[in-house]
Amino acid sequence: MNSNVQILIFTRLVLFAVSIYADDASNIGLHAQAGFNSCSRTCKSNYCDALPVLRYGKYCGLLYTGCPGEKPCDGLDACCMQHDMCIGKMKNDYLNQHCSKELMKCANAYGRSGAPSFEGNTCEVDGIVKAINNAMRAAIYARKMFGSTPSETGDNFKIVYSPGSTKYYVPICDPSVKPFIDQRFANLKVAIEFYRTYAANSGFDSRLSSAKYAPDGSIIWKYVLCNRQGEKKTNQPSASSEVPDGKLKKRRVTVRQGCNAHIAFRISSGGTYVVKHFEEKHTHELCSERYRMFMKNNRNMDAGHQHFLMNCAKVNVGATKSYRMYKEAVGGYENIGCTSVEFKNFSRDLRAFVSGVDAQILTENLFKKREISPAFYFAFDVDEKDQLSRLFWADPICRRNFAAFGDIVSLDATYSMNRYNLVFTPFTGIDNHKRIVTFGAGLLSREDVDSYAWLLEKFEDCMGRCPLMIMTDQDPGLKIAIERVLTDTRHRLCMWHIMKKIPDKMPPKLKKNDAGFRQKFDSLVWDEFIEPDQFEKQWANIMTEFALTDDSWFTSMYIARSSWIPAYFRDFPLSGLLKTSSVSESVNSYFGKFLKKTSNLVQFFMEYENAIEAQRHAQESLNARNALSSPDLKTPLPFEKHARDIYTNRIFLETQDEIHNACFKCRILSVENNGISRAYKVHDGSSREFDVVFDGTDNSYVCSCKKFTRYGMLCSHIFMLFKDLNIDSIPEKYIHNRWTRLATLRASVDFGMDQNMSTVARDDCKLAMSRIYSVFYSSVGLIDGNAEKMNSYLESITELRDSISNQDSSSTNVSAKRNLFLNYFNVDSLPEDATIRNPAPAKNKGSGRRIKSSKEIAIESSKKPLRLCRKCNQKTNHDSRNCPNVADESE
Repeated sequence: MNSNVQILIFTRLVLFAVSIYADDASNIGLHAQAGFNSCSRTCKSNYCDALPVLRYGKYCGLLYTGCPGEKPCDGLDACCMQHDMCIGKMKNDYLNQHCSKELMKCANAYGRSGAPSFEGNTCEVDGIVKAINNAMRAAIYARKMFGSTPSETGDNFKIVYSPGSTKYYVPICDPSVKPFIDQRFANLKVAIEFYRTYAANSGFDSRLSSAKYAPDGSIIWKYVLCNRQGEKKTNQPSASSEVPDGKLKKRRVTVRQGCNAHIAFRISSGGTYVVKHFEEKHTHELCSERYRMFMKNNRNMDAGHQHFLMNCAKVNVGATKSYRMYKEAVGGYENIGCTSVEFKNFSRDLRAFVSGVDAQILTENLFKKREISPAFYFAFDVDEKDQLSRLFWADPICRRNFAAFGDIVSLDATYSMNRYNLVFTPFTGIDNHKRIVTFGAGLLSREDVDSYAWLLEKFEDCMGRCPLMIMTDQDPGLKIAIERVLTDTRHRLCMWHIMKKIPDKMPPKLKKNDAGFRQKFDSLVWDEFIEPDQFEKQWANIMTEFALTDDSWFTSMYIARSSWIPAYFRDFPLSGLLKTSSVSESVNSYFGKFLKKTSNLVQFFMEYENAIEAQRHAQESLNARNALSSPDLKTPLPFEKHARDIYTNRIFLETQDEIHNACFKCRILSVENNGISRAYKVHDGSSREFDVVFDGTDNSYVCSCKKFTRYGMLCSHIFMLFKDLNIDSIPEKYIHNRWTRLATLRASVDFGMDQNMSTVARDDCKLAMSRIYSVFYSSVGLIDGNAEKMNSYLESITELRDSISNQDSSSTNVSAKRNLFLNYFNVDSLPEDATIRNPAPAKNKGSGRRIKSSKEIAIESSKKPLRLCRKCNQKTNHDSRNCPNVADESE
């Protein structure tokens, strides 16, 4: 309805409204701008009794308005000016109810105020106010009669009124997506999807409602409603359901508003479905284009979302971070197609899919791995309730790595790595690049002697031999299990675990002023060259100097000195490998990047395999770098070049430093020649002197620093002799295989394995998927920046996707999601009767609250905001439950 027609209608209403409201209904402030009369600059009051041509001030009157910038004559004229401005904002909607009601409100307030009129007014103010009210009532009545106008039409809806003055919102959308009576659909799924698409385009959500069934189970009638249909059920609070004091009940919003918009489909004789009822009017505003991305109909996770989220889950990326990553991939939140809630719900459903049978699925997957590769080893045990309680596994590459690098092994329990709190116990060591390498892993429900003994027995059975030495923390049960099972293995306590306790074990006075205690203590315990008797003497001196002779903790550590002090391992082969590196911290940190405490057992194992895959990829990268590059030589000595040819780059660089020191820092102080043997005294630039003996009978070299014994690498003192004796290459007996470039290859041959030891069956689908991703990203990279080519590419792949979707239209979202989950967990179907039940959540020493140091407690307390204690009314770090004042009163 255009503005001129509105004016004509309203003029007629003014002339005839007396039959409805009063005999003096007048016009105010509604005019055709400059279309009928010119604007006014003077204050006038004319034709007080001639209602259609009444004029008051500058702004009140039919076809009149004040000129731009003109001030109103009085308060009533100001009301008319505000009405003119309101009409302008509403796109000249002269029947706008809001503007009419505001003018009535303003005029009535002026009439009650008793304020004087403008000078020269000849009309009664009360009469003008009465005329304004009657005219605005006429405008409101006109709106109800003639319905919506452009001003009450939104971007995607129009407003209509029923005869009973009820306001309705009618969607405005593309006619091609709007249903109509007698419209036919091939099946009910297509019909429901069509209405869902209509709802999404119109700005409302739909939901399925009731259905009527035939005796054969087919659906005769099906109703689909606006999701705001119905009213929220309100539960009256009762005495038994009162909210306890101090607790707030969560207040929820509702979407129900009694909307009656719906559609009804009825099956026809030919099996198609026909639209029989269609109500398009809504009782609520429709969602604008800006907010439609948050509508439920528009929040759907398609296959692309699901695959992306599952791949993120494999690398320990949660739903929220995955959502942000996906946003960056598609260019913005508005392009995602769903919200973070859908990502979180999908992750929840993924975890819950195997709930109750994940232990059974895990063991079945392990059996599949053994079928693919007989060298894959695993063993498990159940308790009296058939719940999984112990598990150990090692794939062929783990066993090969142990054959090459398993002389020294570290075993450390790690907590909070799965939803059952099973203790994760990886066996690790050091490879030929001095990187952490994994030999196998276990899960235990209890940390007792029997569990650890079972784990060590399976480890020994898997590897075929015991390691030379195993390093652990101070767990007493593990110590007993090692003595029981690994009888030929020396047990060593991790120095990193012990030394990080020193600050907490020092007496308070020593903490405030250690007077050089830490420096003296650290230099003593870390000394690699000191002998046991020297260590004991110096330990006694330090304990006496700092009054620690009666300290229970330091006394207990002295009693156990042969289990952790390097002086007692000087003659033990390769004892120095795990001493200086905090292997436990590195292992916990590394696996913590991949494992999540919320993961079920199947997810845990997948995350573990991803961690191992990343670890091995890094090792392969270093192997490739060794094959393709070599460090520069620093000397012309032939045995330096020989060392570069046989050792990995990392080991060669350390060996090169020793050779360089032999040439430029070491000097021979004396030589004793005993025929075919020689005894050298060598000074290496420090304050120490070392004895090096060469025995010509077997061409052996022995140095008092014992570096070759402790690390498997020669020292600068022996290289000094090589130079003096013109040795061209390192003797074979002094080349430790674990440090060579071919360490793993030789181990594979010795262990009876070939280089291909995969435990994953060939999956043509995954291979094709990887190629699809590769081709897609490379194609996008080729056309990036060319809008024409990108739009053409988009049309092509969209057409292909729609074609694939139409071919697979028979599968439902539920079945597609189920198949996706089955493929993710590598099972054909879920077990109906699980013989291996899920473990009960474990309560181990490491799974509860750990004991924190006073320093850590102080740091955390300083970061916490102060709270108001309701007992003492002070802002502090306690609350009413642990208020010290309450404790004092009770005493």
